[in-house]
Amino acid sequence: MRKRIRLTALLLALCAVLPAAAAAGEEQTFIKWVDFNVPAPLMKKAIEIDTRSYESGAQPHLNWIELLAYLGAKNGGDFRKVKESALLKLAERLEAGETMTELTEKLKLYGYYLEAYTAVLGGMVGPYSVQAEQDGTPGWEKRYGLRAFHPIARGFDYQHYDDFGAGRNYGYRRKHLGHDMMALTGTPVIAVESGTVEELGWNRYGGWRIGIRSLDKKRYFYYAHLRQNRPYAEGLTKGQEVLSGDVIGYVGRTGYSSKENTNNITQSHLHLGIQLIFDETQKDGVNQIWIDPYEITKLLMNHRCATTRNPETKEHTRTVPYQEPPPGKPPSSAEALSEDPEEAAMQLPVIMYHSVLNNPDRRGKYTISPDDLDADLKWLKENGYHTVTVEELIAFAETGQKIASLKEGLDGAAAKPVLLTFDDGHFNNAHYAGPLLRQYGFTGVLFVVGEFIDRSEKEGVQNPNFSYVSRETIKTMAEEGVWEIESHSYSLHHNNEREGVKRARGGESDEHYYNILREDFSKIGDLIRETTGRAPRAFAYPLGAMSEEADKVLRESGIKLTVSCTLDVAEVRPYEPDSLYRLNRLLRSANKPVSRLLKAEV
Repeated sequence: MRKRIRLTALLLALCAVLPAAAAAGEEQTFIKWVDFNVPAPLMKKAIEIDTRSYESGAQPHLNWIELLAYLGAKNGGDFRKVKESALLKLAERLEAGETMTELTEKLKLYGYYLEAYTAVLGGMVGPYSVQAEQDGTPGWEKRYGLRAFHPIARGFDYQHYDDFGAGRNYGYRRKHLGHDMMALTGTPVIAVESGTVEELGWNRYGGWRIGIRSLDKKRYFYYAHLRQNRPYAEGLTKGQEVLSGDVIGYVGRTGYSSKENTNNITQSHLHLGIQLIFDETQKDGVNQIWIDPYEITKLLMNHRCATTRNPETKEHTRTVPYQEPPPGKPPSSAEALSEDPEEAAMQLPVIMYHSVLNNPDRRGKYTISPDDLDADLKWLKENGYHTVTVEELIAFAETGQKIASLKEGLDGAAAKPVLLTFDDGHFNNAHYAGPLLRQYGFTGVLFVVGEFIDRSEKEGVQNPNFSYVSRETIKTMAEEGVWEIESHSYSLHHNNEREGVKRARGGESDEHYYNILREDFSKIGDLIRETTGRAPRAFAYPLGAMSEEADKVLRESGIKLTVSCTLDVAEVRPYEPDSLYRLNRLLRSANKPVSRLLKAEV
């Protein structure tokens, strides 16, 4: 019966997140219900997989929330029968080369669970720094892993059980939308996650309480019933940013009274509430989403922050200084601690090649000779450049993961990154460019057009003078490890009724336009996945034409990096996945070698 209720509620929630089928221009709704019941041991194991993947530099990085969202979608959110072996098997499949896009293709609810679980867990794992002595000198040690802390400081006893949803009577009959941890008055209360103090003061139900909004704005942590007379950490103010692990207040038993600073709770305890916010109307509105924090506190019970007590002020503060890069932007806190240039945004030249031909009679504006390419690659090598891959760039932008190959430059200096892209899928790229890339230890990205591949299949010929790559050719290219095969659309590389991915010139409905984009991106995605065993992660806009609608559909289809024809050096920023979209490129035309394109960096 409980499972039927859960599934019914889930269907209602999905109705709330699907676009309305009404007239164009109607606003989309948002998630209005989440039942989070992932057990702590499964979360712990998923974090171990994520951390191991990050530290090994594996590509793609295995994200613990994506793993749990897959299991949630697979089991309708019911984890009672989900074993650790299912999680380990999923990780093995991904490590063996399958992609999450492939595995979730038929899991219609995966998008819902990914968004919901990201809202719950989004700030709990990632890069951070702690202060540590190295050879007697204070410094900052960079780490990756669990960065959320238990709300009760280390060394202080507490008792708890799962009391979410229990009845409460003060004021009116209602359900308990939080989790109580019984502890002695004065026990230091710890910020579970970094965020901004949004509420600070008295509430008749919660007594002295603190409300902290996560940095990504998705979670609101509510700490209530704090100590009488001195509830808060010294200096804590509304609007202040706190770090996970900071002491924010002290356990007490205030509340259940309209009179401020009253102890009307029988037993000292901390009430922890976690509210999810998908739309600002949910913050204080009628459609509030409060999840059960019990399993999260169990996960964090062995990750408790040590504190030091000042005997004069009687205030507790965290023992080990800590810094954490905020989500969605470069880690300013880490930059303030280090001059390390790897922490800064990556200046990335993306070179745009097209055709490489040995026959001078067939050369044009976008065609160069094998000797031209050889000279380009030799110059790049001699000037300290090293090619990076799409997967490495995704890991760098999403998690700040460093690209190991860039540390091995000339004369001890770090190598400079460069991304070499080849548009349209000419067979001469495989015939001439591939061996040269391999000779210099470089990699390339081949952006293929689906209908060009199918044309080559019909012709049954692979001639460097006029052919495009066949399926067998791109399969071989992918297996050799020199090339990443990515998308250049299936049949949008033209400029007749529409320019590339743009709307048709004569106008068309939103429904027709979106269907055209989705069908095209799905078709080329299926072609690449079926041929190479790997779904595309990058997209080159045909003719350089772009649109916001196309951007949206590309993201939905699993594309995480796009390149434009805007002529400039690109910039990719750590912890900013959005910086991977519409990357600038530098056109390598027949009369402009790479040495001229990059002369500003010589």
